[in-house]
Amino acid sequence: MAHQSWYRKYRPQTFDDVVGQAHIERTLRNAVDEGIVAHAYLFTGPRGTGKTTTARLLAKALNCQAGPTGEPDDTCEDCREIAEGRHPDVYELDAASRTGVDAVREEIIGRVSYAPTRGRYKVYIIDEAHMLSAAAFNALLKTLEEPPAHAVFVLCTTHPQKVPETIHSRCQRFEFRRLSVEEIVERLRRIASAEGVEVEEGALSLIARHASGGMRDAITTLEQLASFASGPITLEDAEGLLGEVGSEELFEVVELLEAGDLGGLFGFVAGLAERGADLTEFAVALARHARDLLVALVLEDPGPALDVRADDARRLRRQAQALGPARVTRMLDVLDDVTSAMRNAADVRLALEVALTRLARPESDLTLEALAQRIEALEDALRSGAGARPTKPAQTAKPASQPREAAPKPDATARPATEAKPEERGEKAEPQAHAGALDPRSLKRSWPAVIAEIRKKKASRSHLFDSTEPEVVGDALVVEFPRDRAFSMELAREPETLALLRGALERVLGACPPVEFRLGREGVSSPAEVVNETVAPTSSDVERLGDASQGAGPAAGSVSDEADVEARLMAELGATVLEEREIGDGIDGPSH
Repeated sequence: MAHQSWYRKYRPQTFDDVVGQAHIERTLRNAVDEGIVAHAYLFTGPRGTGKTTTARLLAKALNCQAGPTGEPDDTCEDCREIAEGRHPDVYELDAASRTGVDAVREEIIGRVSYAPTRGRYKVYIIDEAHMLSAAAFNALLKTLEEPPAHAVFVLCTTHPQKVPETIHSRCQRFEFRRLSVEEIVERLRRIASAEGVEVEEGALSLIARHASGGMRDAITTLEQLASFASGPITLEDAEGLLGEVGSEELFEVVELLEAGDLGGLFGFVAGLAERGADLTEFAVALARHARDLLVALVLEDPGPALDVRADDARRLRRQAQALGPARVTRMLDVLDDVTSAMRNAADVRLALEVALTRLARPESDLTLEALAQRIEALEDALRSGAGARPTKPAQTAKPASQPREAAPKPDATARPATEAKPEERGEKAEPQAHAGALDPRSLKRSWPAVIAEIRKKKASRSHLFDSTEPEVVGDALVVEFPRDRAFSMELAREPETLALLRGALERVLGACPPVEFRLGREGVSSPAEVVNETVAPTSSDVERLGDASQGAGPAAGSVSDEADVEARLMAELGATVLEEREIGDGIDGPSH
């Protein structure tokens, strides 16, 4: 008996035997059982996914001697003849070789009106339907619009966009999807067992990936390998025949890239060249691997988007997390560029080696993507504390110099200001809740939100923190005020303001660290300091003046008011008392 190719020998003969198209098989089976078969179908999808096979199964279901039935028995004469392609009422037209209008008129239009010879229906299967000429489509249009009751048309195509819309609108369309690696591997395993061929799992996976979702290509490759290998089919046999790189080698290359091992990478490329592998195909395979890394990184459940085995999916996630998003996306960009360049490159090996060098050593690459990757590495180091610089101790403000003429002190009869307790002054407020060390970058970004939270509670107090800078010193939050805002700093130390600040920190950062205040470092002197050669009074002076003004009795009311005004002028504007005069001194009064 003549040898029959495996893809023909193991072609599905029932709807249940079709792989990966359950949604289509169920619809067609129900349509046959319920007697609602359409007069025209359009099957679209990649090659090797079961379009023509399903069309023949539909012909079987309609013409089976036990039917019409969604479960043809596959034993009657009609079923056997349809399977062998010699049934008189089932016509297969190869539109790729017979594209003209004459073929359509001769084989379809001229015969469709006649009753079936033996079966119930005449079934016309037009393969590669998109290859028909415009005239042929126009000739077929009228027949599709008003077909005889005994005629069913099935148009199969891999390019549905080339089929006119007038044809689309007269057909029920079914989309055949690409088969997954797991589905192809399972079918190949069954065929190998039936043929008595031993195949390694790695070889089956490589064959399935190489088939790009087409079962026919995968079965053909398996049959070729069975003839190629002298014993059990190994992964090395499959790689040698297909010229592809296995998944293990792709994982190995990415590990070398992560480690920056140029010696290992160049040795790997040399090994590919020695065994005659297609370096361009290797670059394409590595780009697909990088795409899988990105999918594993950004999706919580990458299973539906990854056409790999479950164990490979777990390895992809681990490898992607080790690389990080910036490095994975840069891999995609570089590999996309090099795969395009290698097709026209004079030396494909050189182009590949340069690309791998750029990926392994971003410091040698001055592109924006490489710089972004280096910045991300620095940020990771700072975040982990590896590269963080020691924080300088907080600088205290220098004591203010005495003015040339000191302002008169308040009346001695006024109640002296009591010394504020450290916790009341807020020099180092203990936290109510502390959730670990603060992240300096997060604190910088969140500081405006902290001020906004204070503003929601009390707008007048939020302005005290304008132009302030937060800093993390140890476990404490240090709020730095500009040197000309000493009075604002003293007001910020009040218990009410401290409570507002702590609450805002708790709501925004989820933690309330110890809080300290300080004046800014030395800077350019203010205009008042340049003119008068003096600086504002110290914060303690302002505090004493404020306490004195609040504690003064009724008799000293005017003195305390004046002291408060003077303190504010000195603190906010850097003013200095040069001379005191009574209201009316130096002004000539009216003559008597």
